[in-house]
Amino acid sequence: MASGMLFASVAQAQITVSLGGYTEFFAGFYDDDGVNRTTREFELETEIVVRADGKANNGLLYGAKVELQNSTGGSSASSVGTDEASLYLGGTWGRIELGDFDGAADTLKIYAPLVGIEQIDGDYGDFAGSQPAFGIHIPNSGDATKVMYLTPRFAGFQAGVSYTPESESQAQNVVAIKNSNNYKDWIDGGINYTGEFSGFSVALGATVSSASGQNGAVPLEDFTAWNVGAQVGFGGFLVGGGYVDADDFNTPTTGSIGGDQSVWHAGISYTAGPFAVGASYMDAEGYKGAAGDYNSDYKAYGVGAAYTLAPGLVVQTEVMFFDEDVVSGTPGATTTTNNDGYVFIIGTRLDF
Repeated sequence: MASGMLFASVAQAQITVSLGGYTEFFAGFYDDDGVNRTTREFELETEIVVRADGKANNGLLYGAKVELQNSTGGSSASSVGTDEASLYLGGTWGRIELGDFDGAADTLKIYAPLVGIEQIDGDYGDFAGSQPAFGIHIPNSGDATKVMYLTPRFAGFQAGVSYTPESESQAQNVVAIKNSNNYKDWIDGGINYTGEFSGFSVALGATVSSASGQNGAVPLEDFTAWNVGAQVGFGGFLVGGGYVDADDFNTPTTGSIGGDQSVWHAGISYTAGPFAVGASYMDAEGYKGAAGDYNSDYKAYGVGAAYTLAPGLVVQTEVMFFDEDVVSGTPGATTTTNNDGYVFIIGTRLDF
C-alpha cells in the first residue's frame, strides 16, 4: 500500500494541474404564444474545469480534462454532474482524445460569428422559441463516449475523425442490449482551414456526420449529414455563415411525412477594444422537433452586444426574435400551429 502511494505521488509530480471555469447569470424577459407562460426568469450556469497536462522526456504530450456543471431542470434540488471528461495523447503526429466530449464534426466546424449571449446559438431558447434539435450545427454524437484523432495543423489545414459506438451512452454506462439507443456506429469527420492574407483573416470548414438508426421503440432511418461554413475578417469586422444538410436525422422509418432537413445561417460582428456588437440570422426547414412533429419551419434573428468590464468579466445583452411553424400529427391527419415571439436577455459572465 505504501509503495503504491509513493508511485502515485511521483507520477502526479510530473503533471501540471490547473483549475478554471466560468459563471454566467442571465435575466430574461420574453413572450411567445404558449399557454399560461411566464414572461420573466433568471438563469445561472456554472462550470468548473480541471485540467491535468504533462510532457514526457520523449516529447509525448498527455493529460486529462474534466468539466463539472450545475444541473438544469425544474426541481428545486440542485446538483453538479460531469459535463465532459476525457484524456488525450499528443505530439507532432497529431492528437488522440478518449472519453466524453463533442466529436470531430463539432470540433472542426466553422459557423457565423456571434456576440453577446451567442444569439442564434445561445441560451435564448431556454426561455422561449426552442430551436431545432441540431440548431445551427451538424447533427453529431454530442458528449457520448468516443475516440477521436486530430491531425496537426499543416499549412493552415487540420482534419479529424471520431467514432461513437452507441449514442446517448456516457461515462460508466455500457449499452448491453441492441436497439436500446437511437443510433449506433456514429462517425464524425471534417477538415478546416485558417489563414491570414494582406490583413484579412479566413476560416473555412466542412464536416460530415453519419450514423445507423436502431430498431427501438421508434425505429429510425440511417442518415448522413454534412455542413460547410466560412468566416472572413478585416480590421474589427467579421462576417460568416454556414449551411447544414441534416438528411433524415431523427426521422422514423415509417409514418414520417418529412424528408430532408436543412438550416442556413449568417452573421456579422464588429469589435473595438472592450466592446463588441453583432447580428445573426438562421432559417431551418423540415426539422423534426418533438415526437410527432414533421415538416416544421423555424426562423430566428437578433442582435447582441458585449462589454469587457475587467479581465475575465463581461456584461452581455441580446434581443432575439423567432417564428416557428410546427406541423404535427400523423400522415393524413396533421395540424399546423404557429409560435412567434421575442427574448431579451441581459447578463454577466466571469471566466476564471
